[in-house]
Amino acid sequence: MPDCQWDVHLAEGSPLGESTGRQPGTAGFSPRPLEDRLASAWAAKGRARAAPLLALAGDVADPAPVEHRRVDDTGQWPFGRFMVAWLDASAAPRLVRHLPDEAFFLRLLTTAYQPVLSQRPDLAGLLRDDSRFEVSITNDVLQIQLRGLEDGYSMIRHHALMLFSATLWLDEPRRAQWLELYDGLLGYVSERPGGRPGPDELARVEASAFADFVALRADSLDEAGAGALLADPALTANVTGYLLYAGAAIALLWRQYRQLAPDERARWQREQLAELYRRPDYLRQEWMTP
Repeated sequence: MPDCQWDVHLAEGSPLGESTGRQPGTAGFSPRPLEDRLASAWAAKGRARAAPLLALAGDVADPAPVEHRRVDDTGQWPFGRFMVAWLDASAAPRLVRHLPDEAFFLRLLTTAYQPVLSQRPDLAGLLRDDSRFEVSITNDVLQIQLRGLEDGYSMIRHHALMLFSATLWLDEPRRAQWLELYDGLLGYVSERPGGRPGPDELARVEASAFADFVALRADSLDEAGAGALLADPALTANVTGYLLYAGAAIALLWRQYRQLAPDERARWQREQLAELYRRPDYLRQEWMTP
């Protein structure tokens, strides 16, 4: 997925606010508004934690002031409730725009992660608190200060580095719990009959998910329509498949990182950011290695 897909700025009156004519369903879900003080604290945390990584990133680094902005107007949500946060580099300071809540997204993650959560119900609390919303904001604070690919950016492979970095920034015990959950996802994907899907299938799943972000966007905007999507897993199967593989890709990085001595980790981060992140085949070989 090209990096420009994440650099979205919508003007007032955007056609994205228009209805597709599909009738919303009737099943409900419960939005959980995010307090602005939390979003502000997470944006500040992202800026502070990103600074050492930007120093390692060499020519890939593009440091700049970054702020967050909550977007309440559903007409300005580029992928409806399917994407919690998105980048806007069209202004100064650069902005990480985000939804008012992540309830819908957490429900999608719960479905995608069910193979592991069914075996590890002790990890289910991760999908009921704000820790994943924090990662949504802090990882974007890092990404908006890096030069990505013009073409060939994968939201499963490349973006795993952003999400992994932000997961490391979580406070304990959530940090360890999220990493354990991601590790379980990788184990599940690897141990299924046929093992991990090949790169072509991985790309197909990602493209199908983003196509559904657009096709199902209008249905996700109100509570009734979003609830109907959540009530029928077949409607969001492409999306939950994408989320499953994206979580597994984070674990690939975690398995590399945890094997390193503490004094080797800065070197590893420098290599990932300054050399590997801008390659179209980033993490592809690791994905195919048992």
